[in-house]
Amino acid sequence: MTGKSGASVLLLTFARRGEEQAIRDALAHMRSEIPDADVFAVGTPVSAPLLQEAGVESVIIYGAGRGARAVVRESRSRRPKAAAIIYWEPRLAGHLKLEALALLAGARVTHRFPPGSDARPVGRLGLMSSVASKSAKSLLCAAAGAALCGIAFACLLVSQTLAGGSRARRS
Repeated sequence: MTGKSGASVLLLTFARRGEEQAIRDALAHMRSEIPDADVFAVGTPVSAPLLQEAGVESVIIYGAGRGARAVVRESRSRRPKAAAIIYWEPRLAGHLKLEALALLAGARVTHRFPPGSDARPVGRLGLMSSVASKSAKSLLCAAAGAALCGIAFACLLVSQTLAGGSRARRS
């Protein structure tokens, strides 16, 4: 850790084009909250240069042979005092991966940065409930998709049977 305070802050974003200012704003806010903190981020080989240009001290690279387990382990070993998540949309929908990573890294508080709004701090319990509800929604969508595929397959089998079975000749 390079910061004088010994504290670190984890920055989480998808680092999409157009998010540069949001990243700089989040960094400025976090540096005012925790002065002299070492700010690190998790990024891909493509997003790492953007994050470093914005002012992040170091980037833990995900991908290029490095899996999620190694990224979580390294993030956790840095013991972040806080995490900052930059959201792409104002409703805080999606971003399950980023929220789960903030939770697994062990940050005591997570600051949410939705576009066009001020930072919203949320504790571990609030983040846990958000991750749980988004995970349940994802599982429900997957189950509904599997049920629809099963119904479609059953309809296909019934129509094939009604048309002459699996041995019917094609003309």
